[in-house]
This record gives sequence, structure tokens and C-alpha cells, in this order.
Amino acid sequence: MKMKRLFVLGLLVVMAVSAFGFQPVGVHAASPVQIDFWGGWTGPDGDVMRGLVEKFNKEHPGITVNLMTLQWTPLFSKFIIEAKGGNPPDVLAMHPFELGQFASMGVLDAKQVKSVKVKKADYTPNIWQGSFYSKVQYAVPLDFHTHALYYNKELLDKAGVASAPQNLEEFIKAGQKLTIDKNGKNAGEAGFDPNNVIQYGLGMNMNHHAFYQWFALMYQQNEKTFNEKTTRTSFNNNKAAKAWGFLQDLVFKYNIVPKGEKAPFDDFRAGKVAMLIDGPWQLPVLEKSNLKFGVAPYPQIFQKKAVWAAAHILTFPVNKKADASRKAAAVQFVKWLSDNSAEWAKSGNIPSKMSTIAETKKLPGREAFINMMSYAHFLPPLPKAAQVFSSVAPSPILTAAQDTLFNNKKPLDIVAQMKKEMDSILSAP
Repeated sequence: MKMKRLFVLGLLVVMAVSAFGFQPVGVHAASPVQIDFWGGWTGPDGDVMRGLVEKFNKEHPGITVNLMTLQWTPLFSKFIIEAKGGNPPDVLAMHPFELGQFASMGVLDAKQVKSVKVKKADYTPNIWQGSFYSKVQYAVPLDFHTHALYYNKELLDKAGVASAPQNLEEFIKAGQKLTIDKNGKNAGEAGFDPNNVIQYGLGMNMNHHAFYQWFALMYQQNEKTFNEKTTRTSFNNNKAAKAWGFLQDLVFKYNIVPKGEKAPFDDFRAGKVAMLIDGPWQLPVLEKSNLKFGVAPYPQIFQKKAVWAAAHILTFPVNKKADASRKAAAVQFVKWLSDNSAEWAKSGNIPSKMSTIAETKKLPGREAFINMMSYAHFLPPLPKAAQVFSSVAPSPILTAAQDTLFNNKKPLDIVAQMKKEMDSILSAP
């Protein structure tokens, strides 16, 4: 009977491991189960993630998580090579718009996601949907991030701007008041000299983040950018031109954004621009500075509130070489990271689990981002996202941004070219 009981007990253990259960893994093993975790956090956010990984390792002596960080583009290039060679990481972080590319390649394991047992009720609908591709959940949500409006409190007070602007009229008016030439005239006054400006009203990135603003402004006009099957663009050219035209006018018509701006965040910290469109990843640096800053939601320029959003999501690459204990350890780590994601807010990213919101709001500047959760929009998970949304030139979105903010081309021509390039990529075999 004793031998029979031992056999049954052993069988139950094997079944639990095979099902990727959450019992402690590797506690009694001769050496810890090793799992590899890859992400693109190469700044201060990487330090926060390393701290979380170290905490997990201390609390789970039977598992050792090895974190590797690279810039996102080389990270994914390395992943594709290692996946083809049969040596992918056990856990891979990415963004929702990249999910379609890798899911369609068949390199992500949806079964392990089910083992984490994430609940829809723990997230807002848009964040939950960001972990799916083609109705299959391939990822566990970790955080989200959007654009917001940073502002220098002292410069706004000095200019008589009572609060951060939140609509089109307020935005232009405040931007002009805060743009001052060498003679002390602002951009809304007669005699203002746009060629000798000592302080601008607004700074913003003129790279792929300009496209992200365009994307938000399309949703503010109730306009989606791609068809349901993501096989072609579907946006109205006039609305698209209106969105690019607004961004262009900030530079060339209203003169409130520096022409050819290269380092808007540095300009904001130095007081060269009074407001800044940027993301929560800048918060840790600003918190350590002496700058008196505030953060407001991204302004509503058109008919409705909308803002671009991205997120970090956690996936499980297909790995035929990994045994059951290694897969179980990866599931256990991802579940732990999700459950303990409030600490991740220190990186500037906003944890996406609703249970973390109250704690995250206590940190400086986070509330504005949290308040936009319900109307934040992710880029769609195109199978060819790496080409369509590439942040490296040449790409449709960078060409459009540069033609808008550097070359001052006609918005309708910019839209026609961008649509042509995107549709060409999406229709290619």
C-alpha cells in the first residue's frame, strides 16, 4: 500500500508539472531551473525590471530567471534567429502591434498563456484586447503607455496660462503665449519675430512618434486607419490630411514648435520649451530633477477624446527543447510578475492590471496617464507591422512625419504617398 501511495503521489506531481501548474518549481532539484527572459528595456526601466527579476529569484530558490535586454529592433532580430535555431527565450516581451507578426509566424505558444489564468475583468477592454491576435490570446498584459502633455509650471504661471490646455483653442492660445521672441513678444502678438525665438510653447518628437500623434488624431475624428482584416488602409484622405495638417501648423503656421527639433525632452528640461508631448518613460528622470512640472492628458483637438497607446506584453515563444519543468517555471514567473507589477510603475510605465491603479496613482505624474486608459488606442497587430510601422528609415510613417514637420509638403500629397506605401507593403505576398 505504501508503494502504491508513493506511485500515485509521483503520478500527481508529473501531471501537475505537465499542466504547467503554479506549484513551486525546482525547489528540491539539485540546481535551479534556468529560464531566459528577454526585453527591450535599455534605460532606467531596465534597472527596475532587473530589480524585479532579482526579487523573484530570491523568493524562488528553485528558479533562476536570466534577464537579457537589448534595443527592441536588434532584440527581435536576434529572437527570429534563435527561434529558427530552436533556442528562443522562455519569455519574450513585446508590444501589441508586433503580436500579429510573430503569431502569424507560428513562434508563440498560446497554451502557456492559458496556464497563467489571466482574467478579463482585471483589465480595461482595450488593454485586454491588446493581448490577442486573430481571436487567440498570445500574451499576458504587463503595462501600457500613452502620450501626455507635460508642462513647466513656472513658465505657464509667468505667461498667465492658468492650466494645461485641453482643447484646440486652448492649445493654440497657450502655445502662442508661451512662445517668446528675443524682444519679449509672444507668437500671438503683432511684430513677433519667428526667426529669433528664445522660448517655444511646445516640444515634440519629429520621428515615428509624430505618426503616433497622427494615429490619435484620426481616432479623435472617429476614423480607423486599417480595415478589419488589416489587409489595406481604410482611412479617409481628407481626415488624414487634417490630422497631419494640424501637426504641421504647429511648426510652420503658429510657430510654437521649433523647426527641426531634435531633442524635445532635453529642451523641456532646459526650459527652452514650456510644454512637451511625450510618454511616461520620461517620469523617472523628471522626478530626480528640480523642474516643477505637471502632466495633463493628451489634448482633445477634434471631435472626441483619443490617444495613441502602446504596451508591454509577455509572450511564451515555442520551444520544443524546453522540458515541462522549464515551461512551468516560465509560467510561474510571468504570473508572479503580473501579480507584482505595481513595482514596475517606478519605471514610468503604467501597470495595466486594475488592482495596481490606486498604488500607481500615488506616484508623481501617473494619474494623467491612468485617466486616459479608457480611450487609448493601440496600433493594430499587422502581420507586416515591422515594415509598416518601422521607426527606422525608410518607412511609410517616417517619410510622412519628415515631409510634414521638416519639408512642409502639402498634407494631401503626404497622405497619398503614405497610403500608397502602406498598401503596397500589405498587399505584397
